[in-house]
Amino acid sequence: MDVTDRRAPGAREAILQAATALIRDRGVAGTSISDVIAASGTSAGAIYHHFGSKERLVLEVGRGAMAVPMGMIMSTSTGLSPAELFEAALNRVTEDDTTPELLLQIWAGAKSEPLLWELLKGEVGTVKASIVSFIHGWCEAHAPGADASAIANVIMSLITGYAVQRGLGLAVDQVAYRDLGVRMLRAALAGTPAAS
Repeated sequence: MDVTDRRAPGAREAILQAATALIRDRGVAGTSISDVIAASGTSAGAIYHHFGSKERLVLEVGRGAMAVPMGMIMSTSTGLSPAELFEAALNRVTEDDTTPELLLQIWAGAKSEPLLWELLKGEVGTVKASIVSFIHGWCEAHAPGADASAIANVIMSLITGYAVQRGLGLAVDQVAYRDLGVRMLRAALAGTPAAS
């Protein structure tokens, strides 16, 4: 495939769709660049042109599953409380039954691939920083004694815990999980010294 074909509209999306399906079904280690080439109908040149490496392709798949939707929630829904942000993120993870499986495969694969692990840690740090920034203003206005970083840790833990359970195929009552998470976050924020 020549450079013109690599830059053709849709090649990047075809690669991402193929990689997403393969990683979800086979895991990171079980997905090769040649598998992605065959499934996407593109070439190695197209993959390296758009992503640079397998690790960066996997990172982009993970970003598309969680970081991009979280960013969209925060950019289109200003003023959400931490509990409302958690609820919106949990709803996003449950919209597609395959998202928890995909995230679990990426996290598991990253443990055995040091470069992917470093990239993923950086991405998680970026997501956390954006959540902290997003809820910081709300906390200052509504719960000045609250630690925005600690609240962001709780939100991320609740979301990843839910995704892991669902990815493992465990029966999780999404409504009960969401309601309990919302109540916990509200109670934690109500208990801050300045909010009391």
